[in-house]
Amino acid sequence: MIRFQNRLLFLLTTILVVSFILLGFFVHNALSNEMQMTNQRVLTSIVKDLESNIHQSTAHTKTHLKNYDILNHNQVLILKKNNDILFKTERVKVSKFTTPFQNYQTLKPNAKKYIYDGKQSQSRMLYITKEQYKIYVISQFNDINLMKNKLWTYIFIILLILLPIIYIIVRYINKSYIQPINEVTYASRLLADGNYKVRVPESSVTETKDLYISTNILARTLQDLNNEQKLQRNRLETTLQNIPSATMLVNNHGEVVIVNEMYETLFNKGRAIKSAHYEKIIKIHEVKRMIKEALITEKPINETLALKVNVHTKYFDAAVVPVLSRTRKKLEGVVIVLHDITQLKTLEQMRKDFVANVSHELKTPITSIKGFTETLLDGAKENPETLDMFLDIILKESNRIQVLVSELLELSKIEQANHFTMSKVNVSKKVFSSIEVMHPLADKKQIEFDIQLEKDVFISAEPSKLKQVIINLLSNAINYSPQNAKVTVHVKKTDTHAIIEIIDEGIGIDEEERERIFERFYRVDKARSRDSGGTGLGLAIVKHIVEVFNGDIEVDSELGKGSMFRVIFPLA
Repeated sequence: MIRFQNRLLFLLTTILVVSFILLGFFVHNALSNEMQMTNQRVLTSIVKDLESNIHQSTAHTKTHLKNYDILNHNQVLILKKNNDILFKTERVKVSKFTTPFQNYQTLKPNAKKYIYDGKQSQSRMLYITKEQYKIYVISQFNDINLMKNKLWTYIFIILLILLPIIYIIVRYINKSYIQPINEVTYASRLLADGNYKVRVPESSVTETKDLYISTNILARTLQDLNNEQKLQRNRLETTLQNIPSATMLVNNHGEVVIVNEMYETLFNKGRAIKSAHYEKIIKIHEVKRMIKEALITEKPINETLALKVNVHTKYFDAAVVPVLSRTRKKLEGVVIVLHDITQLKTLEQMRKDFVANVSHELKTPITSIKGFTETLLDGAKENPETLDMFLDIILKESNRIQVLVSELLELSKIEQANHFTMSKVNVSKKVFSSIEVMHPLADKKQIEFDIQLEKDVFISAEPSKLKQVIINLLSNAINYSPQNAKVTVHVKKTDTHAIIEIIDEGIGIDEEERERIFERFYRVDKARSRDSGGTGLGLAIVKHIVEVFNGDIEVDSELGKGSMFRVIFPLA
């Protein structure tokens, strides 16, 4: 594409050259016509002068005519009536005079007639007198050609002078007006491409200075708006990505615009979701139905959904909210929020189970106490043996209620985890002292201890709570082991952790029950647990204490062969 500067230069040059050529032709033709008329008048004057000399004596006429020819540089031929030569310029053929006039019509007798034939370099005239003398005159006009040549030379010189001037003018126009426009155009392209840092240097030309200033103001405004938009977008993206709910934004065409990481993690296996229609991306039929309903009614839709995520069933509080314009006349899209309420559902179920379990655990001893008390009041107290037996039962059931309430209070304190006094504890010594406490219980069932303790194994914990954990695990190992069994206790350490292992030869735990043994009031063998005075809260207390100490507890068990409880603490 030809640049504007070159086009302007070509146009002005063409106009100038054509104008000068037309001017030259006009002046050339005007000058030629004027010279032709002048030549005709001069030749007419010459032939009249020659006519006046024809009637003189022959000798005088020839001498006069010869002198006239020499002085005026004209070529003359005079023929008599019978075409005899009266006078002829020397070294000029007769045919040179007569040939150009052969095509003219023969003149009538006794009539004067001028016949003029003009050319650029010379002019001819035939004049026939009344006496039928024919006077031919050829006049040379070399000055006319010289004048015409000089005219075109001057025109060409002026044209050569004006062309550089035109070039300078075009360059000035280009630099002062066209180049600023090109710079603004280039800056506008950069602004359109998103480069808002571009600036145009201000011009000293008044006509373009305002354009430069306006362009720079526009660039600064766009940059400020872009920075503000980026800031708002970053805030929005940060907010969306940190919302613990699966969130998606769908525009009014049904295309997915924004999806946060939680949605991708839950429903797309962590893979990024590309922009597409929500029908292709969302695989949950209930959510699709809610989106369609929200788009049609333009009203929020809220439901609680139970969805299969991987292999687990999760509960979500689903909300599909339409996004309306400021005038609330145009639907711009919908926001889909899926809030995971599985934990709340679990806690709610645990609360219900807890109330049911506590009620059940309290109901049995309270019923027993009430029944035996009523029996005593009805007269059984009169029998000393019956009175003593019933009072023992009432005492036993009261102790069970007391233990249950105490363990519930203990579990509540542990969950608060704000009253522990942490210190450096020697795990091996604490385990050994706990085994000494449990020896009487083990001796009743003739259970032996296999103890393997590493020295100098220290952790950060509260001594009494750590001892409570060990005693609880040892108590379970003894209670669920048969007569003459063996309980193995290991204390060892790695580079970073201390490990306590308690292994029994008891009834073992089924694989399906291992995940539930740390729940409150859960018992593997309910009858044996009640007989031993257990409440079902021991392992729940153990787990909470271990977690407060930043530890972990693991179970490895085989039904009918025994169990191993492994407690892991970070070294102090």
